[in-house]
Amino acid sequence: MLSPTDRAGPPHAVVDRPGPYCTVQDLGRRSGRRAGLAPGGAMDQRAYLWANRLLDNDPGDAALEVTLGGFVLRFNVETMVALTGADCRTTLDGVETGAWRTIRTRPGQVLRLSYSATGMRAYLACPGGLDTDRAFNSASSVARDGLPGLLGRPLLEGEPLRWLAPDRTLPNRQLPAHLIPPASPDAALEVPLIPGYEWPEFSDADRDRVFAAEWTVDPTSDRTAIRLTGPALTSGPRILDSTPLVDGTIQVTGDNRPLVFMRDRPTIGGYPKLGGTDPIALDALAQARPGTPVRFVPAEPEAARLAMARRESFFEIR
Repeated sequence: MLSPTDRAGPPHAVVDRPGPYCTVQDLGRRSGRRAGLAPGGAMDQRAYLWANRLLDNDPGDAALEVTLGGFVLRFNVETMVALTGADCRTTLDGVETGAWRTIRTRPGQVLRLSYSATGMRAYLACPGGLDTDRAFNSASSVARDGLPGLLGRPLLEGEPLRWLAPDRTLPNRQLPAHLIPPASPDAALEVPLIPGYEWPEFSDADRDRVFAAEWTVDPTSDRTAIRLTGPALTSGPRILDSTPLVDGTIQVTGDNRPLVFMRDRPTIGGYPKLGGTDPIALDALAQARPGTPVRFVPAEPEAARLAMARRESFFEIR
């Protein structure tokens, strides 16, 4: 199910510095579960989708996910890229560019993303999407799955990059301010919780505690899960079989505290599950830095379904 590309000619750009963790991502590997593969995909899918939209790309075209910034890219061609996501002070040859917009480049120019002031992940899209290998119809990188090349590792210094439509001509574009998610590092995130079938097996006290507590994002959070620090939840089912997981499953693990599974989640899990969250809420969690306060609020599955249907319709996701 591996589909390598037949790349030829010089790269369109070279990574001078990849930063702490930069990977290729798209909408995720939706058909790899039977092979035990995580879905992967952009952590903040709203920012990723807007990056592609700004360039008239297909919604699932491969882009770069730059974690925490510290990224430097040197261009070999005249082209246009789009930058969205975390607030990294971005410059092109030393001139600040801003984000949530397209950036026109010339050969020899250098794009620098400083370390992010707020947020965790920025997205850099290229015309037509990155020209890179795919597995199970996805270019998403998941390190632990052991797939070859960029499917299984972050970018390295000196990494050559090519994209599929370098000559595409587009006007300069910038997302209107009212569509840009607010960057408020001190505000508590409200995460909708849709109770699952194991919810009634938690004690009344623990169910109340889930909604009453102010949780905080733990520094051990990563692309697999956002781990939360707060009061211990000691009830719930004791004897469990492993059951399938989806993005947004909220599970209580061995330390008796909840975590929210993200894009690199495993395919099954055997710990007690409180339920799940609206997939759109994962975008905000993907940008939450360690120490960010989080509160769970009750939600209904129909609201989550309608929100996802609106997103898929707007971005023409099929």
